[in-house]
Amino acid sequence: MSDARIALVELVANAYDAGASRVDIKWPSARNELFSVEDNGTGMSPAQFAERWRTLGYRRLKTQGSFAEFPPDARPHGTRRRLAFGQSGKGRHGAFCFADKYLIETWQNGRAIVVDVSVTAGGQEPFHFSKPRSKSVPGHGTRISATVVRNLASVEDVINSVGSKFLVDPSFSIAINGQALALLNLPTVDSHDCDIEEVGTVKVIHVDPQISDRTTNLRGITWWVNGRMVGSPSWSGLDERGAVLDGRSAEAKRFSFVVVADILKEDVKEDWTGFHSTERTLVTQRVVAAHIIESLNRALSHSRKDRKKAALVETRQVLGSLSEPSRQSVGRFADQLIAQCPTLSHGDLARTLALFANIEQSRSGYELLTELSTCSPEDLDRWAGILQRWTASEAESVLNELHWRLELLSKLQTLIELSKADELHELQPLFERGLWIFGPEYESVEFRSNRSLVTAVRDLLGGTDADLPQKRPDFVGLGDRSIGLYSADSYDSNSEVSGIAKVLVVELKHGGATLTDEEVHQAEVYVTHLRKGNYVQPYTKFVVFVLGSKLADDAVDERTKGDHTKVVPMRYDTVLKRAHARTFNLLKKVRTAFPTSAPDAEVAAVLAEAEQPLFDGSLASA
Repeated sequence: MSDARIALVELVANAYDAGASRVDIKWPSARNELFSVEDNGTGMSPAQFAERWRTLGYRRLKTQGSFAEFPPDARPHGTRRRLAFGQSGKGRHGAFCFADKYLIETWQNGRAIVVDVSVTAGGQEPFHFSKPRSKSVPGHGTRISATVVRNLASVEDVINSVGSKFLVDPSFSIAINGQALALLNLPTVDSHDCDIEEVGTVKVIHVDPQISDRTTNLRGITWWVNGRMVGSPSWSGLDERGAVLDGRSAEAKRFSFVVVADILKEDVKEDWTGFHSTERTLVTQRVVAAHIIESLNRALSHSRKDRKKAALVETRQVLGSLSEPSRQSVGRFADQLIAQCPTLSHGDLARTLALFANIEQSRSGYELLTELSTCSPEDLDRWAGILQRWTASEAESVLNELHWRLELLSKLQTLIELSKADELHELQPLFERGLWIFGPEYESVEFRSNRSLVTAVRDLLGGTDADLPQKRPDFVGLGDRSIGLYSADSYDSNSEVSGIAKVLVVELKHGGATLTDEEVHQAEVYVTHLRKGNYVQPYTKFVVFVLGSKLADDAVDERTKGDHTKVVPMRYDTVLKRAHARTFNLLKKVRTAFPTSAPDAEVAAVLAEAEQPLFDGSLASA
């Protein structure tokens, strides 16, 4: 052992297993001072000491059983038994945490034996025991003491670790440096009153020492009535309300709850092993269980979210392809799985979530059947008419395209008022996929980003690759604006490409920007530059949309230059109104008919950590 808190818990557990009702700990504030742990338990005779203390592989369960051995004059209340901590007997040597030598004194029936125990450097024995010395001592008990030369813990840590573990049993008292400990005075304890309708009020004490023990013994829910423990601490009763704490989990070995329920005195069984099943006890247990589950969820929320996110990272690719309702389903399933199966390994958790996500991805047919089963006869008739006019693949193609367009509008809506350059540059790839917003002719696949024109304009305006997110070559990125140029080819009489028929230019100003005459004129400048540089043909038409949040009075009107150039200044909200009109205002109708619930926080965070633009750069060069 190298943790002082664990070592001291083990030494006090020995006293608890010996049937002690009191333990006195003397703990120093500096090294090279003496510490001791003394109890009033059964003690050991010379023969018992030789068997239990000197045997390296001593098995307590085989020799003494599973329950504590009480002194003849110290049997606890009624016939309640005390479940013992000890199994392998290793904890008895906890004093070696602090020194290579300790002294044990143990007495019963008026006689004590005193033995020095030390670590050996080698030879025939792992520990050396001095020859036992005998003396007269009244009563019964054991004292272990040593000089602390290492692993000195603070008095506060000793109080917290030992008190939070053992004080849930009111028949067991602890004093440190002469000061008796009280459960409610511990720094890691808080309490709340629970009102039980038509029964009364109970106090629920939450103990969280911030560290996990070796076992769940004295962890769980403990019931007190009139200062006495009813039954034994355990986590039973929570699983039926949806909170499972497996005994192997660190959480089950960390927390304790004490329920002070003096109002149930008349419902306690005669042997104090539990409560009679009355309406009063049942409703009290239900209310208390709900309160404890809420407390556990608050205490474990951070660690459970970390586990959840770590597992979701490995399903990120599938999550990205799911609809928001399906993502929420995966998130809820992860929450339930972590709560219900706390010992599930990270690998098993990740694989289970991946399997569930794949099921979500492929269950659209079942969803359709479920939705159809809830349709009214009139709706079913409408569906029948649709299916007569459309094949499933045609409907899917149209709905997928509509989905992407609505998704695009939703994304644009959140970005148009942002002023940062990076956020501004995120808009350009979205408009690239949304050229249909500017007119039906731009829906043609022929309108693609023209990188030679982009390079020419970038050279003219002084933009560099450093201005671009992820060094995108398909648009011009500047601090206050971005420019995309999209062209369609022209063809000769032999259907061969003969040049550029038309160029669509989309210039975006940062959110909040007001377009002025000078800024609109700038668009005419680089169109002139492209014509003079012979980047296009004389017959090439240019349509330039310059977008900003507001328009100055001198920048309101559309401008034309001959028959081949048109510059259109426009507000962002006007562009979006046109886009919504081209999709029949479906986004607004959908949101009104189907209000969206909040996305799962952890799923959203996992996807955001590797978030890609709605339409990636590969589309620009497709």
